[in-house]
Amino acid sequence: MNETWEATPKKVIYRRFAPGESLVADLDAFARSEGIRSAIITSCIGSVSNLRLRNICEREDDRTEFQWHDVDEIMEIVSAEGYVQPLPEGEIRTHIHIAVAKPSGELIGGHCDEATILTGAFMYLQILEHDQDAS
Repeated sequence: MNETWEATPKKVIYRRFAPGESLVADLDAFARSEGIRSAIITSCIGSVSNLRLRNICEREDDRTEFQWHDVDEIMEIVSAEGYVQPLPEGEIRTHIHIAVAKPSGELIGGHCDEATILTGAFMYLQILEHDQDAS
């Protein structure tokens, strides 16, 4: 099923995450508290002390298998992008993909299930306005 809609950029919001905050859960809580129903993560850098990634490892027919990776190291957020998506009944979905560098310089990434902020993270959100309400 293809779903499309038009959106108009409304404003950009800067959000600084403090040490110990959760990138996904605290972004979700922030969006809810600010009434943000639709947004694009345009930029995010910072550092994390642990990370839970979920990556597709196999796709056959209509079946997708995932692998989860828990990484407990100091890492720099090289990039993170994603969105806050409107859902039915006023709910939202926060979805982030992330690329991080280990101290060795090795780069890893994927779907970010969760990440704990180490020294800080700095995110810009492009808030969107649209008529379509997810159903």
